[in-house]
Amino acid sequence: MIFILGVAPPALILFPGAGKTEVVPVGQLPSVTVSVTPTIHALPILLLDEMGEWKDFGIQVKVKVHANGEEQIGGIAGNEWEVAVMDPFYAVKGGNDGDVSIVGLAGLLSPKALPLIQKGSPLLTGGPVGHLPVFLVATSAYADTRKTLVIRWLEGYARGLDVIQKTPSKAASLLKTFYQDKLKIEVPEQTLEKELKEAFVFEEQKRDEAFMGKEGKASQVEVLARIMTDYLFKVKAIESRRDPEEYVLSAVCGQLSKLRGEAEAQLRKTRSAIDRAQKEGMPVGAIQKKWEEARGQLQEGRGCLTVIGILSDLERSAEQGRVATRRLHEFRKIEAGVGGVLALYFFGYFIRRRKKRQSS
Repeated sequence: MIFILGVAPPALILFPGAGKTEVVPVGQLPSVTVSVTPTIHALPILLLDEMGEWKDFGIQVKVKVHANGEEQIGGIAGNEWEVAVMDPFYAVKGGNDGDVSIVGLAGLLSPKALPLIQKGSPLLTGGPVGHLPVFLVATSAYADTRKTLVIRWLEGYARGLDVIQKTPSKAASLLKTFYQDKLKIEVPEQTLEKELKEAFVFEEQKRDEAFMGKEGKASQVEVLARIMTDYLFKVKAIESRRDPEEYVLSAVCGQLSKLRGEAEAQLRKTRSAIDRAQKEGMPVGAIQKKWEEARGQLQEGRGCLTVIGILSDLERSAEQGRVATRRLHEFRKIEAGVGGVLALYFFGYFIRRRKKRQSS
């Protein structure tokens, strides 16, 4: 046993899983069905799907294309989707009907939308023609019971926005193919690149501000929802009116914005744990490599929730390994002490026997 302890890494002896994080097969990740219409705002979802990055957010995404918002609303009863990119008309209608929760912002809150709605003009959204505000929504039941998965999906959408901003030509190419496939129209990529700049809110702070009221005042999203609700009620598209605070989930948006700070804090905490383990003499090469990968994933915005989980596992492994290494060092001190006592005992024993032989 002493020989084994002398040659095997202590963290692996006492904690066989130290330094390892389990990789869940993609097929075993929770599935989220996303409803989109053939508009430009489906692009962040399509990009991540093409890049195979949804697994980084701890989910697998199934995309279902509906013709319009009416089809999307009609699909709720049949559980056709859990989250969606939806135009404001149907998002607010679904909110007032108790079927939809607004959880994020996909497109610009265009000032032009307000007078159009107030005048009772038809609402048009998305497509290559023009853009009005578009929301990220979840069915009310899903938002209540699977909020973590909603947040993971919102994280992924934000990552898609970063990809669009960094590689607009790649995004335009995919959008062109999407329009050809779903709308049977041909739009030049240069035109689409220009559309991309106007179609999205790339700044995270601006997306957050749209959901955050100041000094007790309603947020921009709530103001817009209230105006649209009045219009919908006037044209008898809804039978009753709900307060936007009931279906505009600003808390989810706030929680999402805090995730990166929490992930960065966990990154530093795990780094400290690794350094402490290394000072104790624990081999940290494997854990260090995993930490570097997690830092890169965080810098690219590929799933803060997932990164927090990975870093927490690494921190625990480092702490367990540190304790195991310390115990081993203490054991070896005891072993050395016992060995010294035994050596003295046998030395004295042989001296005594030698004297007896000489005297006889």
